[in-house]
Amino acid sequence: MDYLKVFILSATPIFEIRGGLPLGIGLGLTRWEAFTISVLGNIAVIIPLRFILWKLEQFLLESKLTSGLYGKMVRKARSKKASFEKYGKYALFLFVAVPLPTTGAYTACVAAHIFKISLRDSFFIISAGVVCSGAIILTAKILALTGVGHFW
Repeated sequence: MDYLKVFILSATPIFEIRGGLPLGIGLGLTRWEAFTISVLGNIAVIIPLRFILWKLEQFLLESKLTSGLYGKMVRKARSKKASFEKYGKYALFLFVAVPLPTTGAYTACVAAHIFKISLRDSFFIISAGVVCSGAIILTAKILALTGVGHFW
């Protein structure tokens, strides 16, 4: 049941891997179980979200239920336009890899949609960014819990 909690939290917007990984460790999963389940949960949303964006973009922008969150994601993605123009799809990796608020897989899917990065490329790039982000979060969590001496 703890695996499911971590997977679902990691698959939700805003929390994503930044919330799922610490939850997993807090629930008593091993570091690697928490990492793996969080990564899988966060990656699980990429392909369905890209299809939803492709099919329902106008609805997401106009609906009172979704327009606020989706509009925020679009603005965040568009604010990185210069990076995407300069570095192309590799900016998408950096966008996801740095675990800051609103820079996860959901916003990256919106950016990939806006900048017309293919589903195949965006899936692999966003997934790699999620793994990197998870590694950064796990390292920070280990250092916070045990100190530098226990990390090595």
